[in-house]
Amino acid sequence: MQHFLWGKLVLVLVAVVAVLQVVHLILLSRLEAKHHHHEDQDDHPVSSGNEAEAVFTSLVRSLHQGRVLDSSGEFQLVLNLAPGTRQPPPRFSSTVPDIALVSQCSFNHLHHIVPMVQRWQGPVSVAVFAEDHELSEALWGIASLRLCYSAVRHNVSFQLVSPLPAGGHPPLTVPPDLLPPCQGLVLEANQQKNNYAGNRRFPNNLLRNVARRGTSAEFILVVDIDMLPSFNLRQDFYDFAVKSRLFTETHHEDKTVYVVPAFEARKTVRSPWTKAELLKLADGGHIRPFYIELCWKCQVHTDYEAWQKEPPSSGLAPLFEVLWKDPWEPFYISRNSVPFYDERFKQYGFNRISQVCELHVAGYKFSVLNNAFLVHHGLKTATSFHETKDLDQERNRLLFRQFKTELREKYPESSRRCY
Repeated sequence: MQHFLWGKLVLVLVAVVAVLQVVHLILLSRLEAKHHHHEDQDDHPVSSGNEAEAVFTSLVRSLHQGRVLDSSGEFQLVLNLAPGTRQPPPRFSSTVPDIALVSQCSFNHLHHIVPMVQRWQGPVSVAVFAEDHELSEALWGIASLRLCYSAVRHNVSFQLVSPLPAGGHPPLTVPPDLLPPCQGLVLEANQQKNNYAGNRRFPNNLLRNVARRGTSAEFILVVDIDMLPSFNLRQDFYDFAVKSRLFTETHHEDKTVYVVPAFEARKTVRSPWTKAELLKLADGGHIRPFYIELCWKCQVHTDYEAWQKEPPSSGLAPLFEVLWKDPWEPFYISRNSVPFYDERFKQYGFNRISQVCELHVAGYKFSVLNNAFLVHHGLKTATSFHETKDLDQERNRLLFRQFKTELREKYPESSRRCY
């Protein structure tokens, strides 16, 4: 009799869990549909030219007051050019228990920030690169984003990087041929631009470091500007961090980074919000692992097959650990205290892997998250890059060899190597 009652109790509990799971999926789908709708909506108000010029003038003032040189003396930096109005200022002596999205771009890719911010719904730090003669256009683009999109104004902190000019600084005025702010952003988003086009000295690692210094969040996710995170990733990781007590003092020395598998999707499909949606698109051939055509060995150690076999579930948790192997360069969530990027790497090639390699030598572990992912808008192919890509890569390959030698001196007690 007792065994019979226990059996019935187990059946009831299983039924309750099943019902709760169904309710969770229904609520998640409704919330997802709501955000899909929000992502399609223009957030911008009808703005006058006078408002835009006022914001532009404020940015010019911040630029003149905040210029400093980088360590090489080649670039001028403006940290906190335009802080997010709802984000605490960065303090190097303390952090805020949050997760920030960190990215960098040339000024003509600013339009990618809008869907990124709408998807992340939290602190974002972006370092923007512009040549000296492009500064007016860059400032106008930042002013337009802040004026037209409240989510950008509240959550995005902008930093600025530009080469030190040979002569004096030209006057910064609103270019007379630019379209009204919000209208101009829509036009810019519809234009196709190659990576690094026109930027022969594009300092991507310097930009990443500058963007990292622009946030006070304890954890960061460094991504490319044309990538979107999975739905609710920031909140899910925050809940996981609280549950795992990652924000407590005792865990501050923990050397674990949390890998977020990256994918690339056809431009004709909407970027998926959930793992279930991503798996469906993958089955249909609309989405595939990041860099699968260009450099599969650079991503294969993420073990996409094992990740895709794990069914979607609620919440976020580590799925498995991966020992770093050359030339793996995953995207990951980490504390902002991890080693910075080596700023000698510019343009294309070895700029991210050099930093991931250092994490390995420094003793970090790589733990792949179960439901989190990133999606790059568009498939990566050989024709999607600038003409000097191969030359850039070969130049940085030589630098990377030197970098690996330097790591042995920097971490003499480590038995790990970058090969």
